[in-house]
Amino acid sequence: MKARRSAVKIVLICFAICFCWGSLQRMQVLSRLVPGIQSKSVSAASTRKLAAVVQPQKTMGRGTLRKIDHNSLHHTKGAWWLESWFHFSFASYYNPKNMNFGALRVINDDYIKGPSGFGKHPHRDAEIFTYIVEGQLSHEDNMGNKEALPRGCVQYLSAGTGITHSEFNHDKETVRSLQIWMTPDSRGHTPQYGSSRYIKDDRHNKLLLILGGTTAAPSWQGVAPGKGIKLHQDANVFVSECDAGTKFNIELGAKRQAYLICIEGHLAVNDETMVTRDAAEAVADDSEPMQLQLEALQKGSHFMIIEMVKS
Repeated sequence: MKARRSAVKIVLICFAICFCWGSLQRMQVLSRLVPGIQSKSVSAASTRKLAAVVQPQKTMGRGTLRKIDHNSLHHTKGAWWLESWFHFSFASYYNPKNMNFGALRVINDDYIKGPSGFGKHPHRDAEIFTYIVEGQLSHEDNMGNKEALPRGCVQYLSAGTGITHSEFNHDKETVRSLQIWMTPDSRGHTPQYGSSRYIKDDRHNKLLLILGGTTAAPSWQGVAPGKGIKLHQDANVFVSECDAGTKFNIELGAKRQAYLICIEGHLAVNDETMVTRDAAEAVADDSEPMQLQLEALQKGSHFMIIEMVKS
């Protein structure tokens, strides 16, 4: 009798295990077929992660500064050839509390193995630019533009009424790039493409203006003028590659904000220390400018500043 009861228990336990395993498998398949299921799961996990590593805003005189630790970025491997860190909600990663920073909508830190890349795909009503950090990235679009750009160069695409393009790594060396999207000042612009080539000396211990906007760029200490690409947005984009000890004292104007990215190395922003892939949000007061002190630490720093109207 006892043996029979034990046998029944074993059968019930096995049935429960099989049921749970089958349910798990069905959920995994369903999450692939219905992205919304995966998005909600990622959002909840990411919200908890962000709460643990995103620093609270600190008041800096007339403004606030918030550091975003690289561990809070959404890390994903979209394919055998692609590894990315998302600063904001993108693709299957959806977090309603992390959609944008003013007009800044997307920052994807992409690693693209070759030979592969993003095949032809459409865009509309977005200001898109790509900054190449490592390797050489090739662009081709339906307007006849085709070129490959190396480290330190920038590709710009104003999608406007619609454009189709591809981005590809044709080499064995892995490409690292920052792809950044901003919302335009209005819909329906005529599509356009632009690019600028730079060498290290152009940004070495300087704030190189690689993209301008609809208003004049700030006249900060150490600014070097770029080659004239203009965004359909009140925003300006600077990059710098600095030796250790290089400092910049900049003033973020009233009703302005900036997003800073430590691309490589170590960077101090006021009393915050940033390492590779860390970011920071700086927001000035509506009536007074905000002071920011930047210093390259240790072996130097390669960083980007996206300055824009406050919204």
